[in-house]
Amino acid sequence: MGTKTRKVILFVVEGPTDEETLSPVFKKVYQREDVRFHVVHGDMTSNWSVSGASALKTVYEHIEVERKRYGIEKRDIMKVIHLVDIDGAFIPEDRVIGGKAGIVRYFDDRIESSDPDRIIERNRRKSQVLHRLCTADTVGKIPYFIYYFSRNLEHVLHNKDEDLTDDEKINYADAFADKYGSDQKGFQAFISSGDLAVSGDFRETWNFIMQDLNSLHRHCNLHLLFQEKEQ
Repeated sequence: MGTKTRKVILFVVEGPTDEETLSPVFKKVYQREDVRFHVVHGDMTSNWSVSGASALKTVYEHIEVERKRYGIEKRDIMKVIHLVDIDGAFIPEDRVIGGKAGIVRYFDDRIESSDPDRIIERNRRKSQVLHRLCTADTVGKIPYFIYYFSRNLEHVLHNKDEDLTDDEKINYADAFADKYGSDQKGFQAFISSGDLAVSGDFRETWNFIMQDLNSLHRHCNLHLLFQEKEQ
């Protein structure tokens, strides 16, 4: 008799508060599976060392880190769910304008920065990476799904426009986990609400966020994860 495989679902997220926020609810959603979170500790889609050509390789390298850390066999990973912040990456270049020194500010119709050219270049690179990732079905032959928060997780889940301190992010993460950690239906209703959820199938939600100024607005396609689970 062959060795029985585990059923691991690996979430790849940007920061520790992403895990603190979402881990309780997704461990409830996937009660029969072994839910793991890999924290990148940064935004790989904005990393200057990552390009559209190397995006899948970079994701796979992160999968390997987590797999080796916990002794997970590749065959044990049912799928990888990658959660990313959009950060206004797809807006027209003329919507990135000069601003106060030392800070980047996001608005519904523009990004302000003391170095607009750097933000424009970041957006070009990030959009290329996201284009590549959202068209991938697998990474290293492992089923792969990528969902987004726009502009970022705190914007979607807490309707916060401003930059938050680490302590503020932790407080919001704890409050969200307390509210929805044991309330899967409540979380599903929240993330599927018309205020947040982009209508359409997976491809249509990505096409939407890439248009006009949509990547600055409060949108998310994470509700599709529940639809995929129910199929």
